[in-house]
Amino acid sequence: MGKFQTEKKYHTGINDLIIHLKNSKFLTDDRVESALRNIPRHEFVPKSELDYAYDNEPLPIMKNQTISQPGVVVRMTEWLDVKDGQKILEIGTGSGWQSAILSYLVGKGDVYSVERHPELVKFAQENLKKFNIDNVHVILGDGSLGYSEASPYDRIIITAACSEIPLPLLDQLKENGLIIAPVGDSSQSLVLLQKTSKGIVEIKNHSKYAFVPLHGKFGKK
Repeated sequence: MGKFQTEKKYHTGINDLIIHLKNSKFLTDDRVESALRNIPRHEFVPKSELDYAYDNEPLPIMKNQTISQPGVVVRMTEWLDVKDGQKILEIGTGSGWQSAILSYLVGKGDVYSVERHPELVKFAQENLKKFNIDNVHVILGDGSLGYSEASPYDRIIITAACSEIPLPLLDQLKENGLIIAPVGDSSQSLVLLQKTSKGIVEIKNHSKYAFVPLHGKFGKK
């Protein structure tokens, strides 16, 4: 398949995906739609999965990890309500697709993304380089501990299932900041919390999600 046909295939794929996400009410924000169009998912999946890049499904990457389903990425991104200039902490970089979308939305801000697998750190960095993204800092480490060096954060996103949200992450969130995570064991609920002067408040909760587990000191051992 020639380059032109390949590009056309991906262009059709992303348009079809966006129509599907809008019809199913996952995609409602124009800025997030713009991020999806400018950060094409096929640049973040392994070569073996290219034909499925615009299916609304999670796809395998290395180390038994996945690149999340587009519908879930869109929902988490919209709930997080990212503003230009903010500082974001992401737990679980994976292929870097979610990091790149956050980078696009945060503009002059910064994204710190913690990943425990060296191979995925390298894969994500290579993918981000394709777009000359320089405001995403990929850190090799235990995501359940967060990244206190750059805290506090306006927004925190956890892209792996936790039985409860790790305390270090709540500590690293600014007052009035938002944190989103899939919480639960075999099946998870997507939970959006806000840190207020009176404590942690639940803003949204939606059930029936499936994520790979969060490992680490405050995650799965």
